[in-house]
Amino acid sequence: MTSSPDYNQNRNDPEFFPSATHPDTALPEEMKNPKQPIFSGDGGPHTSPNNLPGQAANFEDYISEEPADMRSGYIDWSQLKPQSRDEKAEEKEVKTGSVLTNRNFMLLWVAQAFSQTAQNTLNLALVNFVYLLSGGSPTQTAIATVAFVLPGVFFSALAGVVVDRINKRRILIVTNILRALIIPWLVFMGDIPLAYAIPLIFLITCLFSTFSQFFAPAEGAIIPFLVKQQQLTQANSLFQITLFASQFLGFSILAPLLPRWIGSQNLFWAIAVIYLVCVFLTWWLPNDLEKDRNEPGESTRTLVGTIWHEIKEGWRFIRSNRAVWRAIVYLSTVQSVLFTMTAIGIPYVSNKSSGLGQEEGDIIFVLAPLSIGLGISVYLINKLITPRNRDKILVWATYAMGITVVLVALLKPFSDLWVNIFSPGVPIGGPGLILALIGLSIPFGFWIGVLNIPALTILQDQSPKDIVGRVYAAYFTFANLVSIFPILFAGAMGDLIGLVPTLILIGLGVVGIGYYAHRDRLKSKRLATQTK
Repeated sequence: MTSSPDYNQNRNDPEFFPSATHPDTALPEEMKNPKQPIFSGDGGPHTSPNNLPGQAANFEDYISEEPADMRSGYIDWSQLKPQSRDEKAEEKEVKTGSVLTNRNFMLLWVAQAFSQTAQNTLNLALVNFVYLLSGGSPTQTAIATVAFVLPGVFFSALAGVVVDRINKRRILIVTNILRALIIPWLVFMGDIPLAYAIPLIFLITCLFSTFSQFFAPAEGAIIPFLVKQQQLTQANSLFQITLFASQFLGFSILAPLLPRWIGSQNLFWAIAVIYLVCVFLTWWLPNDLEKDRNEPGESTRTLVGTIWHEIKEGWRFIRSNRAVWRAIVYLSTVQSVLFTMTAIGIPYVSNKSSGLGQEEGDIIFVLAPLSIGLGISVYLINKLITPRNRDKILVWATYAMGITVVLVALLKPFSDLWVNIFSPGVPIGGPGLILALIGLSIPFGFWIGVLNIPALTILQDQSPKDIVGRVYAAYFTFANLVSIFPILFAGAMGDLIGLVPTLILIGLGVVGIGYYAHRDRLKSKRLATQTK
């Protein structure tokens, strides 16, 4: 609760009450008596003179038929009357309105929809492009995935500081221009020798991901400048819906299908055009929202020291709060598994010797059902999870996700066994295999949602507001860093021992993380009991 100004102490100060210098304006009796508390409007102990004993005054519970000038030192309590619930709701609706009628927000929202869909499409399409160029090497596709993740390790914390200091509209425009300029270079990679093409693709991917590290926080941070405070929840909800929709559209539909229809190289041209459209959308945003916040005399060394200090402060809090630490472990596990499955998922579906031997585009039968499972979890999460059972469900969801990955891996040997028994010499495939992929992908997406949403809630609920940004910076840095190792491991092991054993090891590793979280939860409960 914020403290209200001390009207009694400052009643003779002209800055607070002009009536102090104008004797013609009489102060009401309650302001003349310093012992009588004045209505503060904060719902606290200060009450109005008309309140009955034991009733607290709440500023929102009163309306005035005639505006009262608080600076004049006079409040006509007789003009105040209780506000009904219907009046409150009507007033709130008038004040809030819909963000869909806000031109500037709509420009940003459409730009987010286009840019997120383009980025998700590019992520998977580029992995598929590298897979085809490299002759189906899981190691090369894993390195391409790492190229997306690696910049986040080095630039996620820096991006937050830059966004706080530089005009956010300018960051949105510049990052979209840079991404639109870098993507077309991928078009020419298919026409040069492989020894040069693969390293250049990795370099282009790293640059693209670096630019994106600055776009995402600027996009989120500019929303409060475009909408009213009462509209923030509505605006963020629309952004979350668009985030899920763009993942479904980019990963599940556009990335698998567009290369078939227009070719990978034409797809890169189309993505570059989408980013140019985003340039114009963000260009039309108001330019007078904020000014650059320059720190006079601040050197680069000082800035780096500030960033490092803030990261360490976030980590100190994380180490002291085991619930937040486990939430970061869950979120990092989900990210690592998703990136790893992206890196070796296409080889597993399409490789004829160590995989399922289907078309590359058939990855849609994994990604589309995964998105459906994720949507189901979003719908059911509030019905399934409460603060009391949340920790247990997170542990069991981790176990379930690991077991699902193992079952996906066993799909290959079971399919081979089925064919050898009932249809010798016939390649595996057909409706049965597709149904099995769909049947495993839906629960896989469901477990991802069950892990992600409550873990993010823990991160937001238990992190103090003044350091929540630093906690998020530490989380992003940690998640990106730990994602690199399983991705590289999966790619290398896929080449060395095959994709099926690699997927089984990944699934067992996720189960092991669930067991670690279970033991850590029990340890925290014992310590809490001992402290009591």
